[in-house]
Amino acid sequence: MKRSLLALDMPLFEKNWNRLNEQVRDLTPPGTEPARILPVTKYLIRDDARKLLDGEYGPLGENRADQLVEKTNPGQDPDGWHFIGRLQRNKIRDVAPRISLFHSLDSERLAASLDTWVEDHLVAQLPVLVQVNIAGESRKAGIDPVQASDLILRWIDQFPALRFCGLMTMAPNWSPEQSRPVFRALHQLRTTIQQQLPATTIPQFEHLSMGMSGDWKVAVEEGATWIRLGRALYQSQEEVN
Repeated sequence: MKRSLLALDMPLFEKNWNRLNEQVRDLTPPGTEPARILPVTKYLIRDDARKLLDGEYGPLGENRADQLVEKTNPGQDPDGWHFIGRLQRNKIRDVAPRISLFHSLDSERLAASLDTWVEDHLVAQLPVLVQVNIAGESRKAGIDPVQASDLILRWIDQFPALRFCGLMTMAPNWSPEQSRPVFRALHQLRTTIQQQLPATTIPQFEHLSMGMSGDWKVAVEEGATWIRLGRALYQSQEEVN
């Protein structure tokens, strides 16, 4: 793996981490918990990712199965990792035992395969978020928002080895304000689903994974619980802007 242009500068990372968390707290809607920052590790070599875990900046988010395998030790620190990329079914065995949350469940076929594998190989449910293609982009993964509520409510009963914890989306490459309706719609969809869940299930269906380095502020204002950040953590403000 070649060293990225965004290789880890730890003092800069720590400065950005503290500044961004303070901004998150300031932008959080009243009466809600601040979103958590998920450092995205596709920018990092293994040693740099391990430095972040050792510094207790985890969990970390990885996009690619092969890179997750390279950067992790199976069964050693699954609480330190989330998987946020598109998952091929033949990579389930590589990813599922290494993570504590899967952000991008995007089809019933994948849900069925995950459910079977987890039931056969893990001792606990695998927490998942369902990816919703709110903006309807043809090149983006995710289920249709019109069908999302009915699908997810059925999946919760159909796939008991999966613990459905909320929703994820990726906004188009728009300005932050143009993306605001996308994030607001995901929040509204989560509320709609919560209203149809048994009371005991509602608390677990809490998460909204939305917002990246270019639009995270708007996502936080619209109720994100996880924001997936790369450049904003690893580069100076001048480089990001």
